[in-house]
Amino acid sequence: MAKEDKLRLDYKRTILVGFAFAGIMCVNEVYDYIMPLILQRMYGMVEWQYGIIMGLDNLLAIFLLPLFGSLSDKAVKAKSGRRTTFITWGTIAACISIVALCFVEFAQYKEVFAAGVTNGQTLVDLEFLDAKYLSDPYAALVETVKNGTKLSGTDLVTYNEYLTAYNSAQQSLAKMITKEHPMILMTFIAVLLCLLTSLATYRSPAIALMPDVTPKPLRSQANALITFMGGAGGLLAMGIYGILAKQRYQSHIALWLVLAGVLLILLLTFRLTVKENKLVSLRMQEEEKYGVIDEEEIEGNEKLSKPKMKSLILILTTIFLWFMGYNCVKSHLSVYATTYLLMKDSSVTFINMFNGVGGAIALLPVAIMASKFGRKKSVLIGLIIAAIAFVPCFFFTSTTPQVSVLFAACFIISGFGMVCVNVNTLPMVTELSKGSNVGKYTGMYYVFSMSAQAITPFLAGLVMDGVGKKYLFIYGIIFILLGMVTMFFTKHGDSKAPKKNNKLEYFSDDN
Repeated sequence: MAKEDKLRLDYKRTILVGFAFAGIMCVNEVYDYIMPLILQRMYGMVEWQYGIIMGLDNLLAIFLLPLFGSLSDKAVKAKSGRRTTFITWGTIAACISIVALCFVEFAQYKEVFAAGVTNGQTLVDLEFLDAKYLSDPYAALVETVKNGTKLSGTDLVTYNEYLTAYNSAQQSLAKMITKEHPMILMTFIAVLLCLLTSLATYRSPAIALMPDVTPKPLRSQANALITFMGGAGGLLAMGIYGILAKQRYQSHIALWLVLAGVLLILLLTFRLTVKENKLVSLRMQEEEKYGVIDEEEIEGNEKLSKPKMKSLILILTTIFLWFMGYNCVKSHLSVYATTYLLMKDSSVTFINMFNGVGGAIALLPVAIMASKFGRKKSVLIGLIIAAIAFVPCFFFTSTTPQVSVLFAACFIISGFGMVCVNVNTLPMVTELSKGSNVGKYTGMYYVFSMSAQAITPFLAGLVMDGVGKKYLFIYGIIFILLGMVTMFFTKHGDSKAPKKNNKLEYFSDDN
């Protein structure tokens, strides 16, 4: 029997397009994880202070993502493709910024290391101490550091007690060095802004490329694969970190240089395999063949109806609330886990990996849900899962048995919820767009998501400093539940397909 001719998702095409997004997520995962640690350990910042720095990239994104999304919409005469041009030069600029950043960080590390030795504090790696209890010689090291927590010179202390004191002493020392050498911090922030600007120039074009080359009915499934590629980039980044950053206090120069190299390799792979103009033409032929031509592409100047505009606002509000609730945890995770739960850096790295694994596991079930139940219900399910996963985290402490395992389990579950939301919200926005302005709508998506990510690290940091670190999760749950309310009243942007005979069809057939 001849195979039934249906509109199917082209896996190869979508995966190759996803290499651009994989590069972005590779950098973002390292940045989100390591930057709070650098700012705390090497510059002596507390939660709300580094929260402001962590919000800078998202603040820039509010203005730059819609700008470059719109500019890429208009770059129709670009020889290599309107999105590819931005992806290429943005990636190159990001690599140059990463190389500069690693040398500025190394300059601060040398100052902190030298001061630590002068004050009698050796930057030992506590991760590799075998003894469960630490005696006077180690406690004495902490006493010598200015403004550090003083321990008894005779009593034995537990590993957790010593580690808490050591973290406090290191942070105080770094703060003192930063005051003595403020230009290093100023240069670090300036280079960091260059890196964040470079990434912002091509994020919207990279995301907009997926709907450019994918027929509308298949975009939720295609976005699932794009999300998978992003997750793969994140896992790759965490793997690199796990290999090159084993010590608690160290320079990350090798990590930054390898990261820049990986970014260039991903760009090269993308340029050799993705011919944007050819793929766009192929998508248009497929839509014409299967009768799913985007009629709104012809009527490019037509405004959204009031009901659709209302739904668009509700979807964007849901996106804002979701990122307020989820990324408050993401932006503080590394510091929270290492200073409150007193986990090893290596354990927290694996937790980030587990979060990505949860997302990877979720891709096929999410694609099935989006096709069977629709995008709206899938988003609501994801919000519920993430909120439930955060509840136990509020009760975990450094003395909780097997806290690393339990914390990782919660993040596998939250990763499932994350994919449910992220895979479906962007297609809900682009579903309401016209073929000629999908970059603009993609930019709107990122304005709301990045606005939330710009302010939530600072606000969550205030909560952690003022109320208690564990209330980070209560803060997150509240915003996620508010997102459920706005999504509940959304009426447009959804999509639901007929029942499939084979589960794999949910991942590839029309939506």
